[in-house]
Amino acid sequence: MKILFREHFHWKDRQTCPASEKNVLCLHPNNWDDYGSRSTLDATLFIEGELFLEFICKILVEGNFDTSNALKEQKHYGWDGVFPIPNLNYISVVSDIQFYSVISSKLDESEGQKVLEDLRDAGFLINVIGDDKAKLLTETSEFNSSLLRESGSNKSFEDGWKLFVENSDTGIKNFQLNLRDRQGKQLPLSFNFKTSLLPYDINVLIGPNGVGKSYCLKSLVEYWLGVESGERNKLLELKHVPFDLKPNLSRLILISYSPFEEFTIDLDGAELIDKEAYKYFGFRYKVKDRIAINRNLPATDSINSIVNALEEDAKFSSLKDWIGKFETVLGVLGNAFEFDLTAIELKAGTIKELELRRKVQVFSSPGVPAIFESRIIDKREFLIINNRNKDLVKECISRGFAVTESGIVFIKDKRIVELSSGQRLFSYIVVNVIGSIRKNSLIVIDEPELFLHPTLEIDFVSLLKKVLIAFKSKAILATHSLSVVREVPSNCVHIFREEEYGLDIIKPPFETFGGDMQRISSYVFGDKSISKPFDSWLEEQVKVIPSEQLIELLGDEINEEMIMKISRLGRNKDGR
Repeated sequence: MKILFREHFHWKDRQTCPASEKNVLCLHPNNWDDYGSRSTLDATLFIEGELFLEFICKILVEGNFDTSNALKEQKHYGWDGVFPIPNLNYISVVSDIQFYSVISSKLDESEGQKVLEDLRDAGFLINVIGDDKAKLLTETSEFNSSLLRESGSNKSFEDGWKLFVENSDTGIKNFQLNLRDRQGKQLPLSFNFKTSLLPYDINVLIGPNGVGKSYCLKSLVEYWLGVESGERNKLLELKHVPFDLKPNLSRLILISYSPFEEFTIDLDGAELIDKEAYKYFGFRYKVKDRIAINRNLPATDSINSIVNALEEDAKFSSLKDWIGKFETVLGVLGNAFEFDLTAIELKAGTIKELELRRKVQVFSSPGVPAIFESRIIDKREFLIINNRNKDLVKECISRGFAVTESGIVFIKDKRIVELSSGQRLFSYIVVNVIGSIRKNSLIVIDEPELFLHPTLEIDFVSLLKKVLIAFKSKAILATHSLSVVREVPSNCVHIFREEEYGLDIIKPPFETFGGDMQRISSYVFGDKSISKPFDSWLEEQVKVIPSEQLIELLGDEINEEMIMKISRLGRNKDGR
């Protein structure tokens, strides 16, 4: 497969494969500036003549801060634009780790490795070839401030080359977050995701309200993305290093359904090229210059997410390591409740219009298969979702035919599956996460108990774990829920406490996985977990009524715990 540097092409023309090629990587000039270094090139990857992937390729040329100009000069002196570039020492990093999956799946091993050698992929040259010249270039300030500026590039550099080395682990590594408290003190917080046996796929932050759990998640998001409190200039001014090693994530997905949260909504205003490294799901959204709240966003998001899942399945299903997203949605939610079909609701009269159009298509093109399957249930119209009709689903959404506030609908035995509000919301979350997830993503969820009934919390954690395992991803939850903590090993539990000297973050000194709820509660919350109104009421009663008489008066309304409490209060009153 050739790698071509192409000048003077309009962005629309860049979508077209060069006539003489089938499999080719085309690189085009880009004037993006990374703190004085212009290393960015637009990349389009064609497989069998079809556009397969678009991403960014950053190339650092030794002794040159403007890669596009350096390559143009080479062409001026006779270079034909085909990589490798003669007479230059350079290294590259791509922004999307999917690139490595594509070339390892679509090309034989030797050809795939030659692509990385010609591109002088930094991770491959250093870790597989052992190229000393490449290693020296990675030690320059330009490499860190430009080639590794964005999170996707960091993941590619760390793990892309591993797809060409047998038995290499591309999973998320343990990392330490250096959190700054309100006084500016640095608190190290180690997230543990590597284990030999116990499930370390979820880390939990737990503690009382107002102690800083959500602030910790907000800091993690901003530091990893390099926005707001994580902006380079702010970190330099504070002399703050946010991580021991930058987390090797492919994407960060944030879920928060609190009306008071202040998480980053999107990256539209951020000085970043890759706007897809982060995905937010919540009630908030941007309207021009303000933030609005819409409680129907989870439902609307679920429809867009299922379309995204179908599109990615159609595009990437030929990759050897691809996991079918739509089938994963069906499999995971099928463990929570029974259903036969998934659907979107349509506005009245839409089915008739679609059927008429289908007859015209079949008449003009005999042999065209049915493009949709529909149902009418209780006078409501539904379009069944499957792997064959993604374009029709998209069209119904774009043309306003879909009732988006109904979200994804589940059908069983020709009836709508009735879900509780909690079940409906966590089904939307599962769809939204799977629609957005990449392998090695980090799912961050703030206080799931705000939108889940206690009986659904464990079901939700169970479903979340199935998604994480399927996509080799991890999660961090901030919670007050003891039942969630009980599902997580103690090495993955981080207790937030406000002490006299400020915030403290500790691990429990006993194993929480399958542990005793009362023991966990006592250690995490201490006296704060005891019901003060209950204690106060008993204390007041014992002051005026002897303990034995109080027990007798309560009759059938007493339990063993109350008897023990009243007896102890009575002994204390009598000085015994």
